[in-house]
Amino acid sequence: MLVWRDPQEVTFQNPVVTLGFFDGVHCGHTQLLSQLRALGQELGRPTLAISLWPHPRIVLRHDARQFKLLNTLEYKSELMEQIGIDALLVLNFTPALASLSPIDFLESLYETLHPVAILMGYDHRFGHKGEGDFTLLKQFAESKGILAYRGEPLAVDGVTVSSTLIRSTLLDGDIERATRFLGRDYGFWGSVVHGQHLGRTMGFPTANIQPLSGWQLIPSHGVYAGHCLIPSLSATRLRNALINVGTRPTVDNQGRLSIEAYIPSLHTSIYNQSIFVSFCHKLRNELKFSTLDVLRQQIAKDLAELQAILPPDDADLH
Repeated sequence: MLVWRDPQEVTFQNPVVTLGFFDGVHCGHTQLLSQLRALGQELGRPTLAISLWPHPRIVLRHDARQFKLLNTLEYKSELMEQIGIDALLVLNFTPALASLSPIDFLESLYETLHPVAILMGYDHRFGHKGEGDFTLLKQFAESKGILAYRGEPLAVDGVTVSSTLIRSTLLDGDIERATRFLGRDYGFWGSVVHGQHLGRTMGFPTANIQPLSGWQLIPSHGVYAGHCLIPSLSATRLRNALINVGTRPTVDNQGRLSIEAYIPSLHTSIYNQSIFVSFCHKLRNELKFSTLDVLRQQIAKDLAELQAILPPDDADLH
């Protein structure tokens, strides 16, 4: 997938475009992007998604510590490519860009991209203080001879899917519901770093995972059944994993967040390797145990529950 960081770099002529942040690339986004792909096929034009980075809330509210995202920019583009979008244009979101009126924003895109059609999400806003809406877009498009379309909201479990809803669902620990909203298991990329190696002494060596982005949303504290993908070992195989998110209160009183994954099929060192970790089911909340032996017994129970929930991953042993 082509990814551009400046409208002047775009080599497409007369693309069909859509606008949005697309955090999570959830079911609603997939519906909109699939509509864009179909529109491009109908008109015989390339498809271009236009997004912003960083998130406007981080820039305008200086909310980088509290506000977390569902995707890195790289993973977002990967998901869009899987849907069949040809390219992504990432606009650097700055106070200067935020100050543009809706018309000035559209004019700047028109002058550089000359789109034949624009597809907009049902609730998307643009321009200064989000004053631009579909009515304004349609008026602008008609004045330029551009086709304008509006996507429809998507409801799952009786509620309209949104990135905000998914963030709160993950923070509540409702992984199964988040999966339904996303259309896939929630996960993120990280790297394997050294920890205290306590898991190894207990018979459950874990991979300590550092997310690639400080903005990455981490699900609520607890123990999860999930998967890990380790590209250096296999580009496609998901390995079953017992994942702990929390502060490890039994062995660490520092209160530092850690993400650890015990991968039963893994028998080799993966320090400093890239890893993708995804969450399928929450097994329990994080607990403080009286001794390491009691903790070891609980991990064994957690592992048995994981094996009952997830089918074997047919690991080729390394």
